[in-house]
Amino acid sequence: MVTLLNPIPCDEFNVLYDMLQDISISIKKGRSSRMGFGEHRATTFGMVRGRFNGIIGLSHSSHKYPDIYKEILRIGSLIDMKFNAIHLNHNVVCPKHLDSNNYGDSVLISFGEYEGCNIVIEDKKYDAFCQPIMFDGSKLFHWNTDDLIGNKYSLVFFYNKSLPDLTWLC
Repeated sequence: MVTLLNPIPCDEFNVLYDMLQDISISIKKGRSSRMGFGEHRATTFGMVRGRFNGIIGLSHSSHKYPDIYKEILRIGSLIDMKFNAIHLNHNVVCPKHLDSNNYGDSVLISFGEYEGCNIVIEDKKYDAFCQPIMFDGSKLFHWNTDDLIGNKYSLVFFYNKSLPDLTWLC
């Protein structure tokens, strides 16, 4: 099931958008990229399990950019759902996939100065621009249309099932 939540006024993203202009989000490619995604810019805020050491804690980006993390959490407070991690994408056009580590519903919302690159969930197209979209990404195939023009950011608020319930830290 896909649920359109109450839209968030686009000006709620202005501070975060300005902050993101001052950083370079890591390029994911090769071993650090998800299968089929190719090279893209993305990072995770909130709780993570270290890929090589298995240590659970706040992500590198949460420590490196605490003000950005705080602003993302502020935006997350406008969405009524439980999450322990937030994935930030920059100009990502994702291929058809499932989110295997997510548990339950996720919320996707996009912002920036862009056109196109809509989210398709089980063959139905949605516009996530300032519009939170809730769906179970572990069960519903989803991807983006390949027509991005401009500068797009998206936030995916989710609950990573491989982590303990530490949502009070988010």
